[in-house]
Amino acid sequence: MEVFTASRHLQAVQAAPASVTLVTAKEIREHGYRTLADVLQGVRGFFITNDRNYSSIGVRGFARPGDFNTRILLLVDGHRLNDNIYDEAMIGREFPIDVDLIDRIEIIRGPVSSLYGSNALFGVINIFTRRGRDVGGFELSSSIASLHSEQGRITYGRKFNKAEVLISGSFYGSRGHNALFYPEFDSPQTGDGVARHADDEQVGSALATVSFHDFTLRSVFGTREKGIPTGAYGTIFGNSGTRTTDSHGYVDLQYEHTVANSWIVMARGFYDRYGYHGTYIYPSQDDPAQISPEADFGDGRWAGGEVQLTKTVLSRNRVVAGFEFRDNLRQNQQTYDLNPYTPDLDDRRTSFVAAPYLQDEVTLTKSLILNAGLRYDYYSSTRASVDPRVALIFRPYQGTAVKLMYGEAFRAPNNYEKYYAVAPNVANPEIQPEKIRTTEGVWEQELPAHLSASVSVFYSRMDGLITQAVGTDSDSLIYQNLQQVNSVGAELEVRQEPVRGTQWVVSYSSQGTKDSDTGQFLSNSPRSLAKVSFTQKLPVANLKAGFDAQYRSRIITLSGSSISPYTLVNATLLGRSIGKHGELSLSAYNLLNKSYSDPASGANTQQAIPQDGRSLRVQITWRRSER
Repeated sequence: MEVFTASRHLQAVQAAPASVTLVTAKEIREHGYRTLADVLQGVRGFFITNDRNYSSIGVRGFARPGDFNTRILLLVDGHRLNDNIYDEAMIGREFPIDVDLIDRIEIIRGPVSSLYGSNALFGVINIFTRRGRDVGGFELSSSIASLHSEQGRITYGRKFNKAEVLISGSFYGSRGHNALFYPEFDSPQTGDGVARHADDEQVGSALATVSFHDFTLRSVFGTREKGIPTGAYGTIFGNSGTRTTDSHGYVDLQYEHTVANSWIVMARGFYDRYGYHGTYIYPSQDDPAQISPEADFGDGRWAGGEVQLTKTVLSRNRVVAGFEFRDNLRQNQQTYDLNPYTPDLDDRRTSFVAAPYLQDEVTLTKSLILNAGLRYDYYSSTRASVDPRVALIFRPYQGTAVKLMYGEAFRAPNNYEKYYAVAPNVANPEIQPEKIRTTEGVWEQELPAHLSASVSVFYSRMDGLITQAVGTDSDSLIYQNLQQVNSVGAELEVRQEPVRGTQWVVSYSSQGTKDSDTGQFLSNSPRSLAKVSFTQKLPVANLKAGFDAQYRSRIITLSGSSISPYTLVNATLLGRSIGKHGELSLSAYNLLNKSYSDPASGANTQQAIPQDGRSLRVQITWRRSER
């Protein structure tokens, strides 16, 4: 198996300077994954929480409540997806690409700011979309699911003589739960704690890719509207008007060419636009019997480019050098109240970042590789950062790799943390970047019977962790560089590649993430994660069964209470060649109907948000080849 993202060039997974997980389109179909969050929930060392608005990533025991996935860098075909206002990596239905259009996902653990800059503290997730040749004609897909949910997709893709094209559009709609009960609001004044018809969700997305010779033009657009049933941010509980809308679109033109069979030249230019609109229903200040919606906006636009050169020097040095520039044309935040109209915030910003980077992969001996890289990021809005990474990879035998790695990464504070000043939030323009330093050892071993094993041990120290804290007047909230955090842990995975229709993966992760000053474990930080994934071809022709189970240990909430451990079980039955061109899948999520909750953030009255019980989905896909 090969991976690109770890070093910005293709290399064997065992030669990559990181602990790597690859997820293929085949695995996505066989396990009935509906969203990117579903995919990551099954990955070693990752865990997902949901507050019934956004899905959040936890990795290696670290996930701050209320964070917008700012410490993971999300890429699509190498294009940076984290926005320029909140730094959010969107992984739920708000992710702007249908997961059925994913060809493969590369997950690179550890700090990778030496190649990618800000946000790559705990890892990089790079999603590679399908090409026209992968479709080879028309593809239609439709599904119905629990909670009155429907989804559809139409895709056309084809490779011609000198060109390749893929065009796709998708929609999703769900009424959500008709009624959700929260005991924290159990009083006659708040509907006896029942939120009715406030959990709906609507999604639309489109993807277009056109390639001609060495040029590839990609365009992506996705929008999602979600009702918030939890009474978040002190809104009127049970009012279905409280909701958020997120939209993200971009155009990316890439050129890649090999010169004289020696230099690989890559250049890209891009333009992104991100929009957020939140409507929050509060009582009117003049008449509590009336409502006063608060409108909250984020408007981000940015453009830029990147140039990268890759060359092998003297047959032993693989050098990657590049320069990246992003011009944040608009980083605007606006908030105002209605009834009566009252402007609360009108913050308009621009900024830019420029960054050269260099990496050298040196083959010292036949069995020993040294990989070293460095990147300098200059931010016009905060201080610059220099981030190194070095890895020594020892491969003494065929199928064996021992990796020793050290890396540093940073995250620049985003505009929301620095400038959002709507009560109870207070702006803090002086906040500084946070920094992580990670040392890791990895042993990867191929075994007989198509088995492979991986063991990782790591130690991380984060300085200047950006944390939302109580302000000087005890009623306000402000983001500050407060905590120093230490994390130590180990991960084990055993995998069997497909043998006679059978494939399985078993993993276990143990981690301890503590505040170094108090010695206390962080909130929203499970000590243990265990996962099992299994697929089996059935004796009945063209049928395959997929099964996965995920265990998460006890979690401490913000208030110091705890959320019980749980195990979720999901199952999918996939039937191929149904009829002449069809494929049918039946999926059950939370098959055992387990009652469980995810921790809430400071925006919620609840300390824990109950999650869905058992749900079902039926999906049919029709393909017509034009090859």
